[in-house]
Amino acid sequence: MTMRAKLGYTAAGMTVFAAVLVPFLLTGAFTKGFAALGLHVDEMYSGGPTVRTIQAAGYTIDIHRAVSPHMLQLEKPFVQLDWKPVSALPSHVSDVVDVDGDGQPDLRVSFDVPKDAKAPLRVNVDALNPHYKAMQNVGKEKFSRLIVRVDDAILVRVSLARR
Repeated sequence: MTMRAKLGYTAAGMTVFAAVLVPFLLTGAFTKGFAALGLHVDEMYSGGPTVRTIQAAGYTIDIHRAVSPHMLQLEKPFVQLDWKPVSALPSHVSDVVDVDGDGQPDLRVSFDVPKDAKAPLRVNVDALNPHYKAMQNVGKEKFSRLIVRVDDAILVRVSLARR
């Protein structure tokens, strides 16, 4: 084998070695770079940030900030409520919730909690405040009207009434 061939194989081996190591060495730099961009999941999908938490009998209800669709989104404005942990929920949940924090009940939310995590969920919402829309027997209709189980929480989204 000639000297040129040995140098070629050595260079190829070092290139492969560098290609394997570079992602591990630069992961921190890439992570910091992406974090600095300020990217986040759209609130239409995440439900918006949690603004307060209500302590119930052995479980909590997280109330999120109201979400309004962006210019090209076709969904209606909504508010998301999270019941968690699912393991602490009774077999039937029926809660009166003060969504806006004014001390007056805004919604009565009722749903069954099946033992099977994959079982379909249905929710009934009575609007006690005209800012929210009532829902009867709703499942996964739209992003703005739904009930879903995500990890150890049950999320309910209630549409806001037009003001």
